[in-house]
Amino acid sequence: MNDAWNRLRPILRPGEQIYWVGQPDPRIHFTSADALLVPFSLMWGGFALVWETQAILKGAPIFFILWGVPFVLIGLYLIAGRFYVKRRRKLRTVYGLTNSRAIVSSSERSFDETPIKDASMRVNRSRNGRHVNVVFGTPRQASYQNTGLDLFSLGQGQVVAFYDVDDADALVSALDRAK
Repeated sequence: MNDAWNRLRPILRPGEQIYWVGQPDPRIHFTSADALLVPFSLMWGGFALVWETQAILKGAPIFFILWGVPFVLIGLYLIAGRFYVKRRRKLRTVYGLTNSRAIVSSSERSFDETPIKDASMRVNRSRNGRHVNVVFGTPRQASYQNTGLDLFSLGQGQVVAFYDVDDADALVSALDRAK
């Protein structure tokens, strides 16, 4: 956790105090959005594989064989690749809550922030109460955040959020203190 503190220290403003620092739990893979994404990805990938297999076995023109390749690759990403990408991002992500803002640092040189004073926020605890998600501001209609499909929300922008935080009680306590 010292690495997390050290990553946030250089971006603190004068007089700003850190109330809480944490990281997402990389073991959490599924979100509520996956109730639709998993069946969709299996249908997409299955259809693409059947198309490509049939095109190859029936000796279709090269155009039809090549046409299916991107759809197969997208299907493989939807089925499995997105979980790898999500885990990799979680291992690099650091969350910080100060007396004035929420910070999400996804690399040594990159971070997102939002002021927390008078900001709307939604706090969702997991069924067992051990993990918590905190979304600052208003989430977009079709938010793909925390699904491994973040690249599909390019035009919508991302909201600052802490996902799959293992230390739920400490974070909620720090949120109360910051507000």
